[in-house]
Amino acid sequence: MKAIAVTPRQKDSMAVIDVPEPQIGVGDVLVKVARVGICGTDVELKAGDYGEAPVGSSHLVIGHESFGQVAQTGSEVEGIAVGDYVVASVRRPCPHDRCLPCRSGQNDMCITGDYTERGIKGQHGYLSEYYVERQEWLTVIPAEIAETGIFLEPMSVVEKAIRQTKKIQERLPWKFQNAVVLGGGTIGLLGAMLLRLEGIDTHVLDHSAMGGFKAQLIAQIGAHHVDTREKSLTDVADMVGPADLVMEATGYAPLALEASRLLALDGVMCLLGVSGGGHQVSMDATEFNNSLVLGNRLIFGSVNANVVDFKSGAGHIQDIIQRWPGALESMITRRVGMTEFERAFDRGPGDIKTVIEMEP
Repeated sequence: MKAIAVTPRQKDSMAVIDVPEPQIGVGDVLVKVARVGICGTDVELKAGDYGEAPVGSSHLVIGHESFGQVAQTGSEVEGIAVGDYVVASVRRPCPHDRCLPCRSGQNDMCITGDYTERGIKGQHGYLSEYYVERQEWLTVIPAEIAETGIFLEPMSVVEKAIRQTKKIQERLPWKFQNAVVLGGGTIGLLGAMLLRLEGIDTHVLDHSAMGGFKAQLIAQIGAHHVDTREKSLTDVADMVGPADLVMEATGYAPLALEASRLLALDGVMCLLGVSGGGHQVSMDATEFNNSLVLGNRLIFGSVNANVVDFKSGAGHIQDIIQRWPGALESMITRRVGMTEFERAFDRGPGDIKTVIEMEP
């Protein structure tokens, strides 16, 4: 069976390799992979910046944004049938009894760091012809959204972020009215779509031209596009006013710190981007501290997602397709075959989501 794998921490080791056929147990599901999305984590794996192979393996099969179809089920599997479209979650719980989140089904909130993640850390991923998974880690996708099911994993990340924001804001009477999203990549655009489904006045800040493809997509969903090459955050603050939520999805840490100034009193900033490099900033620490304290403002980070976020995300993908036909589909800006996987990493300025299609 063919798969795409890396030797972790080794630059440009990614290659198509032969791996054993997966074996199915009584509680397992065999999935034939249709396509896998590529994101920044995969770029880091290719560069040798990150990654951990499973115990006993010298390589790591990559791919965590999966979409496939059930080919076989174990004898004890219920609620999933051959032919169903499915997406698998990514993180698996750590083994420690002291980790209450993992023991409570919230492995996305693991406190030990000894979790595993398929295609990233300690478990092979989904960029192979087939994979096997326990049914509890799979979400069944309605056939009518099959073409956009590849977005469910990144959608789940945003689902969790908004769910946690609302949970945090139970600390006070709070009406969610406006939001600023930093970044017009996959996560930022999906975040804007979820916010617009709720009727939230949303501004998306991105390095992209007014009137361009991203700007048109943002306008289609009823949000506002801001080209950050033309407008500063001070301009944005004057234009938007205090924001109830700032969602950071660029991974550029200096911008995240600066954007905290956009928060309204009692506002929340959710950090979703993982920063690279060694960016140094100079800031007035007293002003920053007092802004949070005196304004009851809060900044928190969120990573990965729970199975419940995958399930809610599937429903919201249906809602998005019905409300803004063609919007999600247009975000797939590059499709490549498995044998030409290198092209999936040749990102252009207009690219949003690249997917690797598995050959029949």
